[in-house]
Amino acid sequence: MVIRGWPLEGSTANAPRDKAGSQANGRWPASFFVLLLAAAAASAGQTAILAFLPALVDPARGALSSSAHDFHVASLTAVHPLAALLAAPLWGWIADRVDYRAMLRAALVILALVTAPIGLVGLPELYALRLVAGMASAAIIPLGLLCASFAASGRADQARRFTWLTAFVFLGDLAGPLVAEVSAAILPRAPLMILALGIGAVGAALCAVRLPRWCAPCIDGGDLPAPTLGATLILLFVTIVAGGGLAAMHVNLLVTRSVISLSREEIAWMLSLCGLGMLAAQIFHARLDWLVTMPRRLAGLTLGLLAAALFLFPVAASMAELSGIIVAAGWSSATLRLVTSFWISGGGAPSGVKLGFQHSAASIGQALAPLAIAIVAPGAQPLVLWGIGGLSLALLVSLPLAWRPPAIVKSSA
Repeated sequence: MVIRGWPLEGSTANAPRDKAGSQANGRWPASFFVLLLAAAAASAGQTAILAFLPALVDPARGALSSSAHDFHVASLTAVHPLAALLAAPLWGWIADRVDYRAMLRAALVILALVTAPIGLVGLPELYALRLVAGMASAAIIPLGLLCASFAASGRADQARRFTWLTAFVFLGDLAGPLVAEVSAAILPRAPLMILALGIGAVGAALCAVRLPRWCAPCIDGGDLPAPTLGATLILLFVTIVAGGGLAAMHVNLLVTRSVISLSREEIAWMLSLCGLGMLAAQIFHARLDWLVTMPRRLAGLTLGLLAAALFLFPVAASMAELSGIIVAAGWSSATLRLVTSFWISGGGAPSGVKLGFQHSAASIGQALAPLAIAIVAPGAQPLVLWGIGGLSLALLVSLPLAWRPPAIVKSSA
């Protein structure tokens, strides 16, 4: 099998690459690590604001009724993924036709600009900022995965890159609330300003490194058949349920709970614990090859764990119980996101459209679950969680019938 080099920005010669898809010195180039930071920045911008939403919605503390307050909190949570839902396939379609690198860099700059004013604007402007931030994130994460695919020399290397990129997405989920708390202590009126400066710095670094322009290497297993329509649909549905279940838990932390009432600091801690579970899942999968060798069994076991977490979350009676459930849910959602993004993108050359639709599917769940919690009667929020748990079990049963991933045979280059 012939491995062709991938052209770098501003270069005419290609550096030799080994079987792991790295440069001749056996290491991944610095550009990939900057790409990891870009993925982390995109996710941090989403989770960092969540613990502040109750205070941002009602600074006067009591000016709004309880139902109106919860409605705006849930709606502002949903606006970000709803924008990503609409924008991600469009960005993917454009990226397949123009130079995706300019889009990726511009999205980071825009995300920094709309994150900085949080806390300094009113409620209508806050909705607009959340909308633009969702559109920017919808470009950063799928295009980051596309870039990782372009740089990979083989299917196993692509899996490793996807795993590490997804790990940094969830590292951003973990770090976002913590950075926001530090920023709020320094700049109380602009609690996300320091995070915005960090996102801008990552954007500047991404402009300074070289990224592959297109997918020149022949990917090992690239001649695998693309997933069937039925398999693609069920993988997209798994993505929706995984994102929706976790988003429903996040919003339940923010609205009034009948058993445990959480402070802002405790909410931030829970969100960081969720990010820790997500990050731990990626580190675990980076050391194993289950993503490539046994993806269907991995997805089935993880759907069962997600369902258990969703059923137990509303009845958790202590912080210790809630913490364990949150970590399990984060682990499950992260694993399912990794499995679906890797296998939906598989077969033939990497496609921005496919990755855009996968990100859009994740955004559907992240948008619909908060909206469902926003419109249900007070005290009925557990029904949303239990409904998503039931869907997880239904997918667990139907997954073996609709999806038969092809065996990957390692080639000798």
